[in-house]
Amino acid sequence: MKLFSKIIGALVVAGFILPGASSNLPAAEYPNKTITYVVPFGAGGGTDRWARVLAGSAIDHFGQAFHVRNMPGASAVVGWKKMLARPADGYTLIQGSPTPILSLLLEKKPPIKPSQIKIVAYLSSFRAILTAKNGKKWSDWKGLAAYAKANPGKLTVGGSNSLLTGVAYLMKQAGLKITYVPYPSTGKAVADFLGGHINLLSATASTIKGLVPEKGTVVVNTSDLPLSKKIAKKLGKPPTAADLGYNGISFPRWVGVHPDTPDAIADAISVKLGKLLKAKSVKKMLKKMGEEVIYVPRKKAQAKYNQMVKDMESAVKLLK
Repeated sequence: MKLFSKIIGALVVAGFILPGASSNLPAAEYPNKTITYVVPFGAGGGTDRWARVLAGSAIDHFGQAFHVRNMPGASAVVGWKKMLARPADGYTLIQGSPTPILSLLLEKKPPIKPSQIKIVAYLSSFRAILTAKNGKKWSDWKGLAAYAKANPGKLTVGGSNSLLTGVAYLMKQAGLKITYVPYPSTGKAVADFLGGHINLLSATASTIKGLVPEKGTVVVNTSDLPLSKKIAKKLGKPPTAADLGYNGISFPRWVGVHPDTPDAIADAISVKLGKLLKAKSVKKMLKKMGEEVIYVPRKKAQAKYNQMVKDMESAVKLLK
């Protein structure tokens, strides 16, 4: 009997019995080595700054350091592909944005699919704020809708491709046709807007608050995410897409892992990231950068991501 008990005990430890308990061991021990944190953009950009801030306090909440690695190229698709080439063990995270998703949707034969990622969290989200010059016929939503219906395609809106996608998604639902002018940088779009070369500007709230009210009027927050009370007041309390009876898209700063990563490990990463974002040092630095923390845990973030990809896919055709 004693011999039988010893054999059973040995088998349990070896993982031949109670496989559920055995499969939980990696998550319980995670992490036990340095985590590679892939930034698929060059150094100095917004994603890189977020990564450096999180890496500065990661060891206090993960028990291990983040090794930030910049892997830019092909609108962030290069870094994504390199992440997919690594083991699905939770030791390689990637922080992304709508940029690579849009790039993949615009390609006829994309090297990977937007679905090849397991989202562990949203860190924040930004909105496409549609702005017009003061005193124009299209300086509010009612006027814009009337003008666009009477003059299809005449109004021009400029901005980055991702932010134009938010506008296009709204206009498609409203049955309005306007012309989209993509810019390689927000700065160039702002310059052309102020110079009168485009009628409307699509940009983030942080950009628009530098223009309103002296140089522009916000027409609509095209996203599904309301502005904070302070920012909304500064921008004239613009309506959201939902206020107008439409769906909207907000654009996340997301963190993901290899799609084959065990759910238990992905859940652990999500929880730890949530705690990391609450750290005083992290909150202080992000506030100094003018960034807003809007944390969304794994399951909800994955669902929102999946819906965003579908919405972007329907809107991106208007940009081609």
